[in-house]
Amino acid sequence: MDINKKQATLKTIFLRYLLALALAFFAAIIIEIIIVSLGMQMNLFNSANYSEDLARRAKPILQSAEKITEDMIPNGCKFAVFDKEFKVIKTDLKGEDLKQATLYAKGINRKNGDKKSYYFIERKDGFCVLQYYIKMSYSSEWMNEYFPNPEFLLIAILIFGCLIGAFIISIVFAKNLKNNLIPLMEATEKIKEQDLEFNIGNSPIKEFNDVLCSISDMKEELKKSLKEQWNLEKTKKDQISSLAHDIKTPLTIIKGNTELLKESYLNNEQKEYIEFIEKNSIQIEKYIKLLIDMSKGKLELLGKLQKTNTKEFVYDIYNQLIALAGPKELQIRFEQKDIPENIIINKEAMHRAIINIISNAVDYSPCNSNLYFYVEGKSGSVEFSVIDSGKGFSNEDLKAAKKQFYMGDSGRTSKTHWGMGLYIADSIVKQHNGILTIENSHQGGAKVIIKIPLLSDF
Repeated sequence: MDINKKQATLKTIFLRYLLALALAFFAAIIIEIIIVSLGMQMNLFNSANYSEDLARRAKPILQSAEKITEDMIPNGCKFAVFDKEFKVIKTDLKGEDLKQATLYAKGINRKNGDKKSYYFIERKDGFCVLQYYIKMSYSSEWMNEYFPNPEFLLIAILIFGCLIGAFIISIVFAKNLKNNLIPLMEATEKIKEQDLEFNIGNSPIKEFNDVLCSISDMKEELKKSLKEQWNLEKTKKDQISSLAHDIKTPLTIIKGNTELLKESYLNNEQKEYIEFIEKNSIQIEKYIKLLIDMSKGKLELLGKLQKTNTKEFVYDIYNQLIALAGPKELQIRFEQKDIPENIIINKEAMHRAIINIISNAVDYSPCNSNLYFYVEGKSGSVEFSVIDSGKGFSNEDLKAAKKQFYMGDSGRTSKTHWGMGLYIADSIVKQHNGILTIENSHQGGAKVIIKIPLLSDF
């Protein structure tokens, strides 16, 4: 991947974001000031001390007037007129406001509040106190009555402007970050799809670019690992294909000699042995064809399903189990329980799957040990269980034993095994919509369970 020399860190991006927010807030304040200035120039707003200015301008008139009338009072002001004894002559103030105005006239409390203020005017025959508010107002009385307070409105506009600015800046920065994440997301998606033939892009953000560099390195290592694995599997397939072809020659000789022996005089026991050899030679021939098809990538395990008598099927497997266990003098523990009368399977394929498992169990069982074969009918299914007396499955075996060409760890590796038995069995079981489970038994040996659903007649 190309290296982008101009890179910014996430810290820099974040600081830019904060700076952009600060500029947006500053711009909102400037716009607010411009709005207020224009409003003042257009006589839309009155300044906060507007009523105070009116009170000062009205002072000479109110001082000299013989009688104060309401039309003399400036807009936005209320008033109270007192005689020399501080008795109220005329007012539009009430309650606490009138009380505060009286104290203000007496000079007892001459401090104005935050918003509400008073203005003192001394007259010949008494005093006048004007009450006014230090706050912005509209020039139009109608607007003062029906519109929100200008200060509140301007603060609301400022907050809204800041929020809009923050929203727009956040959208822009989020979009920028998302665009910088696109190469990262594309790379992970390609790897997820196991497509390693692609070029990884780069990002102007240093941390993102570091992750992309790591993904690029991981991609190359993964590609190398997969290539090695592919070459290894190809080698194994070639070896199996060669082995299968090599077996054909001695198998042909065995079949030919078997035919010759059948033509000679044989007693009943010898005839039984010859039939057994002939039957298993045919089975080996089918296995060889399967191996050759697998080496060419054409694994078609199932043909037509057929109704099969369960007892006859199990008996056939049991007889072959006896023959396989004989050379190691294994003690067979066989049990069948609640088996259905018939099962619908591909008889040849399922027979092959179970015999593969039994063959493995025989290979890994010590001489003179026990080998268990259980068949049990359950609700909607039938289970075939094979338990050996070997060392059992390791943790690695439990994860990978059903994979093609898995040879197992040193505790269960045999030079006569090619990592195909459980793989073939699992493939056959899956094509019957069944489940093949591997685990370790309570006795310590390996346990393989095949669960096949019972299908209705068709």
